[in-house]
Amino acid sequence: MRVLPKTDADYPPLLLVRTDYRDDDAWQRVLAALDKPWVFDEDDEDNGRSKEDIVRVDDPVWADATPADVLAALTAPEDGEAPAECGWPVVFLADRASMRGAEPTLLAVSPDPEEETEPYRIPALETPHEMHCNLAIANMDFDEFGE
Repeated sequence: MRVLPKTDADYPPLLLVRTDYRDDDAWQRVLAALDKPWVFDEDDEDNGRSKEDIVRVDDPVWADATPADVLAALTAPEDGEAPAECGWPVVFLADRASMRGAEPTLLAVSPDPEEETEPYRIPALETPHEMHCNLAIANMDFDEFGE
């Protein structure tokens, strides 16, 4: 059974779901890119960088999962209730396309059922940290990063 964590944290960590298991070296390149901080102030070497905490879902049960599969698991009703809010501002998928290019990418997916913007691809280097930070504090909207 496919299950994903939900969160009620005011500032949750970044959620990364691996959906491609064909190339472990490519997965390590994705993780290495995510290990680099987002530089939002080049003049401030001490406080001008940010690297979000990451919850990694690295379970082959998620192999070939689609964004719809991930969203269904995140919003699955508890005890027969209405679809639940998962608490994540954005979910990142490391899918087949993420692993294929010279530079790793991630598929950004909004868990907001009212979001009309389709999932879109972003560079795995820095952008996930910037995007997660700005969405978590409601500084920007999901669609603004896809422009």
